[in-house]
Amino acid sequence: MEYVLFNSEYSVIICRQCKYALTPGEGIKRHFQNLHLAISLQIRKEIVAYCETLTLLPPTDVISPGLENGPVEGLELVSDGQKCLYPNCIGYFSASESTMEIHGRTHGWKKNDPIMWKKCAVQTFFQAVHRKFFEVDVEKQQRFSLDILLNDILEEANRRDEEHSLTLNHVMESHLVTKSPWDLRTDWEKRFKGKDMKVLNELTKKPEESEGEIFRVWQSGLRVVQKCWKGVDDISDRGWNLILFWLNSSNPEKAESTPFRLTTQDKTVDRYIHTFEKFNS
Repeated sequence: MEYVLFNSEYSVIICRQCKYALTPGEGIKRHFQNLHLAISLQIRKEIVAYCETLTLLPPTDVISPGLENGPVEGLELVSDGQKCLYPNCIGYFSASESTMEIHGRTHGWKKNDPIMWKKCAVQTFFQAVHRKFFEVDVEKQQRFSLDILLNDILEEANRRDEEHSLTLNHVMESHLVTKSPWDLRTDWEKRFKGKDMKVLNELTKKPEESEGEIFRVWQSGLRVVQKCWKGVDDISDRGWNLILFWLNSSNPEKAESTPFRLTTQDKTVDRYIHTFEKFNS
């Protein structure tokens, strides 16, 4: 594969270094014997053996590609080729203007006559007596290459977005000043640092009754929170107001400057119970 390229669409084998197709059979062997002696004999034999396994057409049977098919990979691209414009001449192309002038004389063209050809990009499969140029749409190939490039850029951008999303989904430890009292008290960020939030979120879902002990622990959350709430509901009546300052602190070694609030909305305790059940799971 380093030395030849097989084109299955046109059934030709192309020499990568010379950039043209080779005549099947002895033509391939002679080509590498005469022009590529720098390649070891063993490699040349392997190339010939590989080509013998392929279905290759003789030059006379190879059909020239249509303009819409774009350049053929592996073939030399002549960007300053010429196309004959005489009405009775269809499909004659050359690689140079001097060759086209010679062809023009077959139509009666003379040196001072207006030119009857135009510049275009051309390629040919074979050389020598079998050389026959055909026109190719370079702009189409450039547009195609640009589309591929843009598609690759978009795929790379999507890949980076996915990687960034995965990073965002993982718990990161924030700066001390941005932490809430709840974060400071529970050390939640430190405990779950690097964990996937999607996985953690799945763990907060209510377990099925069939899960036994886990389900019973979930159900017990209601009783635990209600009992705790009852323990502080009448704390002021018992003269234990100092406890409220400790309850409101995120530091177990130091009381807060403001007390824990006992005045709540009707659904506040129920919301806390639901949150407690999630984290208890």
